[in-house]
Amino acid sequence: MTLRLFCLCFFLSLTPKGWALEADRFFYSGDGKLQVEGGQKKLDHFSGRLIALLDYLEEHWGSRNEKIKILSGYRSPEYNDGLRRQGRLAGKASLHMEGMAADFVMKGVPAKTIWDYVRTLNCCGVGFYHGDAVHIDTGPPRFWDEKSSKVGTDISLHNKTIWLTTLFDIYQPGEAVVFNIVRITEYPFGIKKNLEIQRDGKTIATVSLPNTPDCLMIQKREEGQNFSLSLLEGKIPYGEKLKIKASFCNKPSPEMPDATLSNPFTIASPG
Repeated sequence: MTLRLFCLCFFLSLTPKGWALEADRFFYSGDGKLQVEGGQKKLDHFSGRLIALLDYLEEHWGSRNEKIKILSGYRSPEYNDGLRRQGRLAGKASLHMEGMAADFVMKGVPAKTIWDYVRTLNCCGVGFYHGDAVHIDTGPPRFWDEKSSKVGTDISLHNKTIWLTTLFDIYQPGEAVVFNIVRITEYPFGIKKNLEIQRDGKTIATVSLPNTPDCLMIQKREEGQNFSLSLLEGKIPYGEKLKIKASFCNKPSPEMPDATLSNPFTIASPG
Protein backbone atom coordinates (compact mmCIF):
# COMPACT_ATOMS: atom_id res chain seq x y z
CA MET A 1 0.00 0.00 0.00
CA THR A 2 1.29 3.47 -0.84
CA LEU A 3 0.55 6.13 1.78
CA ARG A 4 0.70 9.71 0.52
CA LEU A 5 1.65 12.61 2.76
CA PHE A 6 -1.57 14.48 2.05
CA CYS A 7 -3.35 11.53 3.65
CA LEU A 8 -0.97 11.68 6.59
CA CYS A 9 -1.86 15.32 7.15
CA PHE A 10 -5.44 14.22 7.65
CA PHE A 11 -4.15 11.53 10.03
CA LEU A 12 -2.39 14.19 12.13
CA SER A 13 -5.30 15.72 14.03
CA LEU A 14 -3.27 18.78 15.03
CA THR A 15 -2.48 19.81 11.45
CA PRO A 16 -3.85 23.35 11.01
CA LYS A 17 -6.82 23.51 8.66
CA GLY A 18 -5.76 24.44 5.19
CA TRP A 19 -2.17 23.17 5.40
CA ALA A 20 -2.77 19.61 4.19
CA LEU A 21 -1.48 20.21 0.66
CA GLU A 22 1.11 22.86 1.42
CA ALA A 23 4.89 22.53 1.14
CA ASP A 24 6.97 20.27 3.38
CA ARG A 25 6.87 21.04 7.08
CA PHE A 26 9.97 19.06 8.07
CA PHE A 27 13.69 19.35 7.38
CA TYR A 28 13.84 15.72 6.28
CA SER A 29 10.98 14.46 4.14
CA GLY A 30 10.67 12.43 0.96
CA ASP A 31 8.58 12.49 -2.18
CA GLY A 32 5.25 12.16 -0.38
CA LYS A 33 4.89 8.42 -0.88
CA LEU A 34 5.75 5.90 1.79
CA GLN A 35 5.68 2.16 1.17
CA VAL A 36 4.88 0.33 4.41
CA GLU A 37 4.05 -3.34 4.79
CA GLY A 38 0.61 -3.64 6.32
CA GLY A 39 -0.50 -0.18 5.20
CA GLN A 40 -1.49 2.91 7.16
CA LYS A 41 -2.46 1.02 10.33
CA LYS A 42 1.24 0.39 10.98
CA LEU A 43 1.70 4.17 11.29
CA ASP A 44 -1.11 4.77 13.80
CA HIS A 45 -0.07 7.33 16.43
CA PHE A 46 3.20 8.13 14.62
CA SER A 47 4.29 11.76 14.70
CA GLY A 48 4.40 13.64 11.41
CA ARG A 49 8.14 14.18 11.80
CA LEU A 50 8.79 10.43 12.14
CA ILE A 51 6.64 9.60 9.10
CA ALA A 52 8.41 12.27 7.06
CA LEU A 53 11.82 10.94 8.16
CA LEU A 54 10.92 7.37 7.18
CA ASP A 55 9.72 8.71 3.84
CA TYR A 56 13.03 10.54 3.43
CA LEU A 57 15.03 7.39 4.14
CA GLU A 58 12.94 5.32 1.79
CA GLU A 59 13.45 7.84 -1.00
CA HIS A 60 17.19 7.95 -0.28
CA TRP A 61 17.38 4.30 -1.36
CA GLY A 62 14.36 4.60 -3.63
CA SER A 63 16.09 3.46 -6.77
CA ARG A 64 15.69 -0.07 -5.44
CA ASN A 65 11.95 0.42 -4.78
CA GLU A 66 12.43 -0.50 -1.15
CA LYS A 67 9.61 -1.09 1.31
CA ILE A 68 9.68 -0.53 5.08
CA LYS A 69 8.47 -3.12 7.57
CA ILE A 70 7.65 -1.71 11.01
CA LEU A 71 8.56 -4.16 13.76
CA SER A 72 7.76 -1.92 16.72
CA GLY A 73 6.00 1.42 16.49
CA TYR A 74 3.79 3.22 18.97
CA ARG A 75 3.58 1.71 22.45
CA SER A 76 1.14 2.75 25.12
CA PRO A 77 2.79 3.59 28.47
CA GLU A 78 1.13 0.46 29.92
CA TYR A 79 2.52 -1.77 27.18
CA ASN A 80 5.97 -0.23 27.51
CA ASP A 81 5.92 -0.84 31.28
CA GLY A 82 4.95 -4.45 30.61
CA LEU A 83 7.95 -4.91 28.35
CA ARG A 84 10.20 -3.49 31.05
CA ARG A 85 8.78 -5.90 33.64
CA GLN A 86 9.60 -8.75 31.26
CA GLY A 87 13.19 -7.53 31.06
CA ARG A 88 12.80 -6.49 27.43
CA LEU A 89 14.76 -3.67 25.81
CA ALA A 90 12.39 -0.78 26.57
CA GLY A 91 13.46 2.55 28.06
CA LYS A 92 11.53 4.16 30.89
CA ALA A 93 11.27 7.36 28.83
CA SER A 94 10.96 5.55 25.50
CA LEU A 95 9.96 7.76 22.60
CA HIS A 96 7.86 4.87 21.31
CA MET A 97 5.27 6.09 23.83
CA GLU A 98 5.19 9.47 22.07
CA GLY A 99 4.82 8.04 18.56
CA MET A 100 8.31 9.36 17.87
CA ALA A 101 10.21 6.07 17.47
CA ALA A 102 10.15 2.95 15.32
CA ASP A 103 12.14 -0.24 14.98
CA PHE A 104 12.07 -1.24 11.33
CA VAL A 105 13.59 -3.20 8.47
CA MET A 106 14.05 -1.78 4.98
CA LYS A 107 14.13 -4.58 2.47
CA GLY A 108 17.33 -4.60 0.48
CA VAL A 109 19.17 -2.19 2.77
CA PRO A 110 21.28 -3.58 5.67
CA ALA A 111 20.52 -2.13 9.09
CA LYS A 112 24.17 -1.16 9.53
CA THR A 113 23.99 0.90 6.31
CA ILE A 114 20.93 2.79 7.61
CA TRP A 115 22.58 3.31 11.01
CA ASP A 116 25.75 4.71 9.46
CA TYR A 117 23.82 7.05 7.17
CA VAL A 118 21.41 8.44 9.79
CA ARG A 119 24.38 9.21 12.06
CA THR A 120 25.69 11.58 9.38
CA LEU A 121 22.40 13.53 9.36
CA ASN A 122 22.82 14.57 13.01
CA CYS A 123 19.05 14.87 13.20
CA CYS A 124 17.75 12.21 15.52
CA GLY A 125 18.37 9.06 17.52
CA VAL A 126 19.45 5.83 15.84
CA GLY A 127 20.29 2.48 17.40
CA PHE A 128 21.70 -0.71 15.90
CA TYR A 129 21.99 -4.05 17.66
CA HIS A 130 23.80 -5.97 14.91
CA GLY A 131 20.60 -7.60 13.70
CA ASP A 132 18.28 -6.99 10.76
CA ALA A 133 16.44 -4.04 12.31
CA VAL A 134 17.36 -0.49 13.20
CA HIS A 135 15.78 1.83 15.77
CA ILE A 136 15.13 5.43 14.78
CA ASP A 137 13.51 8.25 16.71
CA THR A 138 13.02 11.98 16.32
CA GLY A 139 14.51 12.84 19.69
CA PRO A 140 17.85 14.60 20.23
CA PRO A 141 20.72 13.58 17.91
CA ARG A 142 22.53 10.55 19.36
CA PHE A 143 23.48 7.00 18.36
CA TRP A 144 24.24 3.70 20.06
CA ASP A 145 24.61 -0.05 19.62
CA GLU A 146 24.08 -2.95 22.02
CA LYS A 147 27.35 -2.15 23.81
CA SER A 148 26.67 1.55 24.34
CA SER A 149 22.90 1.43 24.86
CA LYS A 150 21.85 2.89 28.19
CA VAL A 151 18.46 1.17 28.30
CA GLY A 152 18.14 -0.40 31.74
CA THR A 153 20.23 2.29 33.44
CA ASP A 154 18.99 5.30 35.41
CA ILE A 155 19.77 7.74 32.58
CA SER A 156 16.18 8.99 32.34
CA LEU A 157 15.16 8.83 36.01
CA HIS A 158 14.02 12.08 37.66
CA ASN A 159 13.36 13.66 34.25
CA LYS A 160 17.07 13.84 33.51
CA THR A 161 16.48 13.55 29.74
CA ILE A 162 13.34 15.72 29.51
CA TRP A 163 13.00 17.47 26.15
CA LEU A 164 10.73 19.67 24.02
CA THR A 165 9.51 18.67 20.57
CA THR A 166 7.69 20.98 18.17
CA LEU A 167 4.86 19.76 15.96
CA PHE A 168 6.62 20.96 12.80
CA ASP A 169 10.13 22.00 11.78
CA ILE A 170 8.99 24.72 9.40
CA TYR A 171 6.41 27.32 10.37
CA GLN A 172 4.82 30.13 8.44
CA PRO A 173 5.04 33.77 9.63
CA GLY A 174 2.38 34.41 12.26
CA GLU A 175 1.67 30.72 12.81
CA ALA A 176 1.68 29.48 16.41
CA VAL A 177 4.47 27.05 17.30
CA VAL A 178 2.98 23.97 18.99
CA PHE A 179 5.21 21.85 21.23
CA ASN A 180 5.08 18.93 23.65
CA ILE A 181 7.20 18.04 26.66
CA VAL A 182 8.50 14.47 26.25
CA ARG A 183 10.70 11.91 28.02
CA ILE A 184 8.99 12.65 31.35
CA THR A 185 9.50 10.04 34.05
CA GLU A 186 8.42 11.85 37.22
CA TYR A 187 5.49 14.08 38.18
CA PRO A 188 4.53 16.66 39.22
CA PHE A 189 6.82 19.44 38.05
CA GLY A 190 6.35 22.97 36.77
CA ILE A 191 7.26 24.82 33.59
CA LYS A 192 7.94 28.54 33.82
CA LYS A 193 5.63 30.82 31.86
CA ASN A 194 8.42 32.75 30.15
CA LEU A 195 10.34 30.88 27.45
CA GLU A 196 13.43 31.88 25.51
CA ILE A 197 13.93 31.68 21.75
CA GLN A 198 17.55 30.87 21.00
CA ARG A 199 19.73 31.06 17.91
CA ASP A 200 23.20 29.50 17.99
CA GLY A 201 22.93 29.11 21.77
CA LYS A 202 22.09 32.77 22.40
CA THR A 203 18.73 34.14 23.51
CA ILE A 204 17.23 36.49 20.92
CA ALA A 205 13.70 36.84 22.33
CA THR A 206 11.54 36.00 25.33
CA VAL A 207 7.95 34.86 24.83
CA SER A 208 5.25 33.81 27.27
CA LEU A 209 2.78 30.96 27.35
CA PRO A 210 -0.67 32.58 27.18
CA ASN A 211 -3.08 32.46 30.11
CA THR A 212 -0.76 30.53 32.41
CA PRO A 213 0.65 31.20 35.90
CA ASP A 214 4.33 31.95 36.39
CA CYS A 215 4.89 28.27 37.24
CA LEU A 216 2.47 25.96 35.45
CA MET A 217 2.29 22.59 37.19
CA ILE A 218 2.28 19.42 35.07
CA GLN A 219 0.55 16.58 36.92
CA LYS A 220 0.28 13.96 34.16
CA ARG A 221 1.44 13.22 30.62
CA GLU A 222 -1.52 14.87 28.86
CA GLU A 223 -0.86 18.17 30.61
CA GLY A 224 2.58 18.38 29.00
CA GLN A 225 1.20 18.37 25.45
CA ASN A 226 -0.07 20.84 22.87
CA PHE A 227 1.42 24.06 24.20
CA SER A 228 0.91 26.89 21.72
CA LEU A 229 3.43 29.68 21.44
CA SER A 230 2.84 32.84 19.41
CA LEU A 231 5.97 34.38 17.90
CA LEU A 232 5.51 38.05 16.99
CA GLU A 233 6.24 38.82 13.36
CA GLY A 234 9.24 41.07 12.98
CA LYS A 235 10.69 39.98 16.33
CA ILE A 236 11.92 36.55 15.19
CA PRO A 237 14.32 36.16 12.22
CA TYR A 238 13.09 34.28 9.19
CA GLY A 239 14.88 31.34 7.63
CA GLU A 240 17.21 30.60 10.56
CA LYS A 241 17.27 27.59 12.82
CA LEU A 242 15.90 28.39 16.26
CA LYS A 243 15.25 26.51 19.50
CA ILE A 244 12.89 27.01 22.42
CA LYS A 245 14.45 27.01 25.88
CA ALA A 246 12.05 26.12 28.69
CA SER A 247 12.92 26.48 32.37
CA PHE A 248 11.41 24.37 35.13
CA CYS A 249 10.13 25.10 38.62
CA ASN A 250 8.99 23.03 41.59
CA LYS A 251 11.21 20.18 40.42
CA PRO A 252 10.49 16.79 42.03
CA SER A 253 14.19 16.02 42.29
CA PRO A 254 17.44 18.03 42.23
CA GLU A 255 18.60 15.70 39.45
CA MET A 256 16.03 17.15 37.07
CA PRO A 257 17.66 19.81 34.87
CA ASP A 258 16.78 23.45 35.41
CA ALA A 259 15.97 23.86 31.72
CA THR A 260 15.84 22.05 28.40
CA LEU A 261 15.84 22.90 24.70
CA SER A 262 13.62 21.93 21.80
CA ASN A 263 14.53 20.48 18.44
CA PRO A 264 15.53 23.09 15.83
CA PHE A 265 12.74 24.80 13.90
CA THR A 266 12.50 27.74 11.54
CA ILE A 267 10.10 30.45 10.44
CA ALA A 268 9.82 30.51 6.66
CA SER A 269 10.39 33.78 4.85
CA PRO A 270 7.16 35.55 3.84
CA GLY A 271 5.99 34.87 0.30
